[in-house]
Amino acid sequence: MAPHPERVTVTEHHDVYPGIDLKTRLKDAAKGKIIYITGASRGIGEATVHAFAEAGASGLFVTARSADALTAVAESARRIAPSIVVEACTVDATDEQAVSQSVRKCIEKFGRIDVVIANAGYLEKRARTGEIDPREWWKTMDISLRGTFNVIHHSINHLVATKGYAIMLSSVAAQHRSRGASAYQTSKHAINRLAEFVDVEYGSQGVKVFAVHPGNIATALASNEPAIAAYLIDKIEIASHTMVRLTSGSENWLSGRYISCNWDLDELAKRRKEIEGGDLLKNRLDIGSLAGPL
Repeated sequence: MAPHPERVTVTEHHDVYPGIDLKTRLKDAAKGKIIYITGASRGIGEATVHAFAEAGASGLFVTARSADALTAVAESARRIAPSIVVEACTVDATDEQAVSQSVRKCIEKFGRIDVVIANAGYLEKRARTGEIDPREWWKTMDISLRGTFNVIHHSINHLVATKGYAIMLSSVAAQHRSRGASAYQTSKHAINRLAEFVDVEYGSQGVKVFAVHPGNIATALASNEPAIAAYLIDKIEIASHTMVRLTSGSENWLSGRYISCNWDLDELAKRRKEIEGGDLLKNRLDIGSLAGPL
């Protein structure tokens, strides 16, 4: 029997398209919102800061481990939107107490949180399970999974208060089984499942959550693994602009699911009945014909 399909048949984009254009479709889509972002000092995190500033957010609370880089990102956001308030806080997402304190500081500064973006991650160099340094394997899990959990754990009740949004950075690799990539791919698969749990536990209280593949983007993180370099063809804005749209209200029906920023969201909306009816875009054990009798 052929393996169960794992690719969605919709148009895939590699750059900004009309459905995620901040100057037209998403103009002021984040107006007045308070955004908390981890891993904000470079790459996708930095681009996301810029996108929400352009989309009209009133406040940004940006965190990362590098104080100097955060300061530069905050300054660039203010150039994009001079009226925006940006608070930078040096935080290691794996430090649970530091994350707790940063969320508290965000609330003290802004009074609420409307959107949380858990962006911190790590990609190990490929090595098979019996050959990788266990410290490297667990570093990936620690940053990608523990860091994400810490952020969600400490912010979730604030998102309940605002009926807000949580975005967890996943990857298309969550569905891959590539030799030597067990830590990264397992961590992203777990993030997909964590998003489902957040939806089950807090969706009825108004929280919307997405596990998001940002696209195949040539970031400093991705450069850790030369084997994937040829696939890194996407513009970074496809990730940041899509996250603005996902938190704008139009995709609330997709809460609790895995979403790829490459997917044309307008085309995906045409398949809403299929997705909701089949409870699709979620992790599950594929038992195929075993569901039937012998």
